[in-house]
Amino acid sequence: MMMMMMMKKSCSTRRTQKKRFYSSASQEQQTTNSSAEKMLSIWLTRQAQLGNLDDDLVIVINSIAIACKQIMSLVKAAPLQGNIGLAGGKNESGDEQKKLDVIANDIFLNAVQKCGRSSVIVTEEEDHPVLSATNVGNGDYVVTFDPIDGSSNIDACVTTGAIFGIYSPGECDIDPTQSAEEIMKNCTENANQSGENLVAAGYCMFSSSCVFMITTGHGVFGFTLDEQIGEFVMSHEKLQIPDGKDMKRIYSGNNGNVQLWAPELREYVKQLQTGEIDGRKGDPWSYRYIGALIGDFHRTLLYGGIWLYPPDVKATEGKARLLYEVAPIAMIAEQANGMATRGKMADERVMEVKPMSIHQKSPMFVGSNSAVLGLQKFLKEH
Repeated sequence: MMMMMMMKKSCSTRRTQKKRFYSSASQEQQTTNSSAEKMLSIWLTRQAQLGNLDDDLVIVINSIAIACKQIMSLVKAAPLQGNIGLAGGKNESGDEQKKLDVIANDIFLNAVQKCGRSSVIVTEEEDHPVLSATNVGNGDYVVTFDPIDGSSNIDACVTTGAIFGIYSPGECDIDPTQSAEEIMKNCTENANQSGENLVAAGYCMFSSSCVFMITTGHGVFGFTLDEQIGEFVMSHEKLQIPDGKDMKRIYSGNNGNVQLWAPELREYVKQLQTGEIDGRKGDPWSYRYIGALIGDFHRTLLYGGIWLYPPDVKATEGKARLLYEVAPIAMIAEQANGMATRGKMADERVMEVKPMSIHQKSPMFVGSNSAVLGLQKFLKEH
C-alpha cells in the first residue's frame, strides 16, 4: 500500500514537472516571438498588415537598411582598407568627394535599383536623377539620399551617417518618341517634390552604435544594429523630442560662422550663451556641435533643444540639400512633435517648400517646439 502511494506521488510529481516544462517553453516561445517582432524587417511587415504602408514601400525600406549595414562595415574598416581621404572629384554641390562617398553611393544605387520599386533615384553624388523604372509592382517611388552625411568626419572616426527620403511616385511617363533630354527633364521635374509628398524618411547613423531611425508618417521609431544576429532591432519606440521641463537646454550650430550670420541671429546666440533668451540670465544654454547633420539632429531628437543652420554671407541659401537632407529631417522632427522651419523670421515650414532643382540648398531651424517658437518670438521682437 505504501509502495503504491509512493508510485502515485512520483507520477504526480513527474506530471507537475512536465506541466512546468511546457509552461516554461511556452513563455520562452512568447519571448522569442516578441523579440522577433522588434526586428526591422518583421516590424515593417507588420506595419503593412496594419495598413500603415504598402508592400512595395516595405521592400524599398528593407533595401535601404541592407545598404546601411554594408556601409557601416565599410566605415568601421575604412582606415584598414585604405578608404579614407579624397576620391579626387567634386559633386554637383561643389563638395569634395571622399572615397567612401563614392563607394557608399554605388551601394545605395545598387540596392534601390535592384529592389525594383523606384522610378527615379536622386543622390547627392549624382549630377542628374538616375532612372530605374522597372514596372514591378505599384511602387515606382522617388528615392533620395545622401549616402554619407558628414563624410569629412570619416578620417577622424567621428559620427557620420546616411539620410534618405522616399517620395510618392508622382508622374513621370516615359514616351519612347521623346529624346533622352526630354525624358530626363520630365523625370527631374517629377523629383522636385515638397516634403509633404514624403511617404517615409529616415537616417542611419554610424557611430558607437549603428542606429536606423525611420518614420512612415505614424511616429518615429529607432532600430539599433545587433551585430551578433545582423539585424536592426527596435530600441526607440514612438520617439518624441523632449520639451518643457524635459528638454535639455542645448543649442547646436557652427559657432565659427556666427559672425557671418544676420545681426539678429548673432544676438540670439549671444543670449543663448548668457541664458537671457529664456529669462535665466547666468544659466547659459549648453553648446554641442559634431559637424554632421545626422549626429547633431540625433542628439536634438533625444535630448531636445535647437539646431541652427541659417544662411550666411558665404552661403546665402545654406549648405544642406532640401530634397534629400533637410526635408527628410523635417519630417522626422514633426513626427516626433518637434518643429522644422526656415526663413528670415524662422516661420516658414520646411515641409511645404518645393525645390526648384534636385540639389537646391536650404537653411533650417529644427528642434523642440518651445525652442523654435522661442526663436520666432525673438526674431519678431528684433
